[in-house]
Amino acid sequence: MAYALFAQRKLEITGQLNCVSLQQTQRSNEQYMLATETLSLQQQMSSMQASQAGELAELYDSLASAKGTDERDRINAQISSKEQSFKVELDEINREIYQTSVKENTLEMAVKRLDTEVTALQKQLEAVEQAESDAIDRATPKFQGVG
Repeated sequence: MAYALFAQRKLEITGQLNCVSLQQTQRSNEQYMLATETLSLQQQMSSMQASQAGELAELYDSLASAKGTDERDRINAQISSKEQSFKVELDEINREIYQTSVKENTLEMAVKRLDTEVTALQKQLEAVEQAESDAIDRATPKFQGVG
């Protein structure tokens, strides 16, 4: 009867270990997706900055060749408007990157918790296996030699 209890407890712990391992795999997949999203956002920001630099360069070239103060004022207003719209777009991307990093940090904490849980379950399983082994040793009859 005791051996059945050991087997039942080992099955229970193994089931819990499998469940936690599945959760770890899911968290790893989520971390991969978030890392991919962050990389995509950073690439988007880089390409946006490059296109913005090109647009502003054209406006600065126009400003350099402007003839009158009215034309310069109009181009300066366009430059200010473009810079402001670019700033809004970049701030939005930075906000998304920040939110993604917060999610990544939360997942990292969850992964650490799961790692701790796996370690505890493995120790429990080892303890049950050791207790089972000790019980088998104690239950096995010991014969002493003749003489």
